[in-house]
Amino acid sequence: MTSADYVTQAIKVQLIRKGMTQKQLSEVSGLNESQLNRYFTGAREWPMRILDAIAPALGWRDSLDIFLAAQKEKAPAATDAASK
Repeated sequence: MTSADYVTQAIKVQLIRKGMTQKQLSEVSGLNESQLNRYFTGAREWPMRILDAIAPALGWRDSLDIFLAAQKEKAPAATDAASK
């Protein structure tokens, strides 16, 4: 997985925790739903301005909080690989 994949995974996990859909995220953040979908599918990389726009809707302060959450998503995979 790439770093962008871990960011996407962290956002998806937070959406589930918040009980939100991608459509609701687009509405709350004021971003176009099809644009957000391109980031979720990996067709485009997550720019900082987009992460900063969606962070508050997900209970994070800014993109840094999203990157920290992505690091947590990455940690179990590294631990699993090391134990094999």
